Amino acid sequence: MRTSSSKQLALRLLRRRSFRAGYLAQVIDLAVREVVRSQFDEPNEREATQVQQRLTRYAANGHPGAAELARVMLDVKHAIDLVRHGHYRATAVPESGPDTAVSAEQLLELITEAGRDRVLAAQGGALVLLAEDEEASTVYRSVSAAEANALRQAARSAKEEAIRLYEGAVETLRPHVRMADWSKEDGYGVAVDVVHGEVSVQWWPASLPESQKLWERGGIRALCVALLSARFTVSEGNEGASHSLMLRI
Repeated sequence: MRTSSSKQLALRLLRRRSFRAGYLAQVIDLAVREVVRSQFDEPNEREATQVQQRLTRYAANGHPGAAELARVMLDVKHAIDLVRHGHYRATAVPESGPDTAVSAEQLLELITEAGRDRVLAAQGGALVLLAEDEEASTVYRSVSAAEANALRQAARSAKEEAIRLYEGAVETLRPHVRMADWSKEDGYGVAVDVVHGEVSVQWWPASLPESQKLWERGGIRALCVALLSARFTVSEGNEGASHSLMLRI
């Protein structure tokens, strides 16, 4: 999977991170400049090791931002230790949309950003990334390069199909109903959106009772169902979005 050493990889991940203490990015750049002659050259393995030694001393000596730097360096090491394959299948739990393919580089950045507390190793080499609210998670399982490519192609096809469905729904509805205009405060109306690869039709903003009545009791929702049913399969929205309609071919 890797063409560079773990020290070089760790340094790249560290330099891509955003820090609460913004000056830490400058601390890292200074450590690199002290070791690497040209600012245009990537540190080699020996140089990356020297940079890491400097940053470790900085974190250990209680300098400003030391605690955050030490934590992030441990997060980076944790991510590198966990990600051992080149390609992964990402599955959302609870399920929301199709599985996607994630490269090792992408997963390393995701895990580093999440931190050690939100990443768990599971059976069979799978990795579980917990959402911040811990009510959802994503499971990453290693796959071959061919499987990853097939997943990407399937995701691309699903996205293209969702765009066609979205455009068809807008084309069907626009001549007959007021469409939502996000740019205006009073831009309430029928909104068509793509959510997790599915196309939803709902009233916006649903938080305004006086306009919501137009959708439910004023016949607009029923008109949308009648118009869309001629071209698409229309179903009720998911739980928690009872006022929306979901479309598929």
